[in-house]
Amino acid sequence: MLSKDEALAAAKSFLDGTYANDPKGWVMVVVAERSYRYRDGWIAYFNTQEGIDSGNHWVGPISKILIVPDEGSPYFSPTHATSEQFREFCETGIWPVALRMPR
Repeated sequence: MLSKDEALAAAKSFLDGTYANDPKGWVMVVVAERSYRYRDGWIAYFNTQEGIDSGNHWVGPISKILIVPDEGSPYFSPTHATSEQFREFCETGIWPVALRMPR
């Protein structure tokens, strides 16, 4: 089981690697106060320093949530779900009814 510090360090390393060659030159910041533990790992919220400084949420990537599983590599949350729907999935392991494929 990862500690919060370990999860946030893994998230920061993932972001720095992912955006290392981005022409916009964003500086990625993991926001510890908005990151939290879920059943199988951590949900890490991030932003760009430029977005934080300007107060403009639209500066930087649109999706600002990373999943850091206890076992495995960080990855971006799916963008087809709202934050609340994805949080529900993380807590229960079951996709909300609105996101299930029709049978």
